[in-house]
Amino acid sequence: MKKNMHPEELLCVCEFRESCQKGWRLLYILTAFHRCSDVMKPFLMKFLLDACSGPSVQYQGIAKACEQNLRRTFQYGGRIKYPNNMEIKAMLAGRSSKRQLFLLPGGIERHLKIKTCSVALDVIEELCFEMELHREEALDEYAVFLVTHKGIKTEINELWIN
Repeated sequence: MKKNMHPEELLCVCEFRESCQKGWRLLYILTAFHRCSDVMKPFLMKFLLDACSGPSVQYQGIAKACEQNLRRTFQYGGRIKYPNNMEIKAMLAGRSSKRQLFLLPGGIERHLKIKTCSVALDVIEELCFEMELHREEALDEYAVFLVTHKGIKTEINELWIN
């Protein structure tokens, strides 16, 4: 593979290296972090939608995950923070989610499933659903804050959670 390859070139050739399964996993990572051009987007979306349609397609599940990653990347601009070694190893092994602890008012602890392309709004939606708050306005009343080991709180309503 040539050096300084453009992400779109990498998207085009990634599934032909080593094994198809590893290629799909690499495509999963790339669609979470890189926006393809507006010219390539319809072709890549068609490829992913074709790959995930029909029950007989071998890589249907990961193709759907790639399609969802690509949509979120266009919607939110792609993850800013690149995955650490542990997250990359997990993704290459086929694990794309983790259990994340969230602290709710009153000291209530809640673990939620966080995926590679989860954003704060996903967490708010899931918690509102569990509290049976189905009005759209309810989402605006809640926020997610990052609490560090030093006690620093930062609102992260529009950012990726990873």
